[in-house]
Amino acid sequence: MENQQEKKSGNKIFAILSVLFALLSAFLGYQLWNQKQTTTVIIQQKEQLNSDFETTRNELNEVQKAFEGLQTSNKQLQSELDGKKEEIEDLMVKLNKYKGDAAMLSKLRKEIDSLKNSISRYVQQIDSLNVVNKALTAENTQVKSDLASEKDKSEKLSTEKKQIIELGSRHKVYDLFSDAIRIKGGSKEISTTRARRVDKIRSCFILGENKIAKSGDLNLYMKVTGPDGQVLVTSKDDNNMFMSQGTKQYFSAKKTITFNGSSQEMCMYFTKKENDKLKDGEYKVEVFVESESVGTSSFQLK
Repeated sequence: MENQQEKKSGNKIFAILSVLFALLSAFLGYQLWNQKQTTTVIIQQKEQLNSDFETTRNELNEVQKAFEGLQTSNKQLQSELDGKKEEIEDLMVKLNKYKGDAAMLSKLRKEIDSLKNSISRYVQQIDSLNVVNKALTAENTQVKSDLASEKDKSEKLSTEKKQIIELGSRHKVYDLFSDAIRIKGGSKEISTTRARRVDKIRSCFILGENKIAKSGDLNLYMKVTGPDGQVLVTSKDDNNMFMSQGTKQYFSAKKTITFNGSSQEMCMYFTKKENDKLKDGEYKVEVFVESESVGTSSFQLK
């Protein structure tokens, strides 16, 4: 009787252990399956992120190639294009730095899309400028003809007409444009809007044709005034000053040319001292021919 009870008790224990073992096996099996699922998701996410990175990098490379192919003789538009090229270089650095950051990758794609959308606009602007340049060339030919005709008549003009000619002999500049540049590779000029990157300040323009004005040496001055109202100079002595409107003024750069009546395209530069730091804000650039102001422009640094 006692042996039968012990046998029944042993069977119950065995049954309980069997159930516990089965439950444990099921639990461990579920944990293993769940771990495999989690690992699979992580691998898929990484593969997707790597795919998105490669796609974004290829798109950025295509945008960079497109902007490298955009060139124009218009100083202002070319300066804007150079700024976009600089922006693309910065995006390339960020893309490689945040390769595994999905949020940053999404943000960079939006900036790249914005650049892609701007390409067609720049192409249209360049095409429009080409059309305008052709029209200006035709107009310039007519102006030259008119000037030649007026010069032939000048000897017969009265005193009043001679005064008009005197006004016409004043020099004029066209397409005046100024910006800040950094020097890359020893000689390549890259337009920049970042104060800390500036090596030089550049002002480019066309000194207009003037068959009435006297030929010979001609002094040109560039005066750059910073956001604080101070003129940027290499030194503050009398050798760095010129007369204008009866007063002495500082100049940032001076250029002496030989003028023969024909138009001349040129640029003037102010070179920043190595340890000097330029302030953020608006810079005003004024160009003088001898003592007379002939044009102003401005640009922003940040």
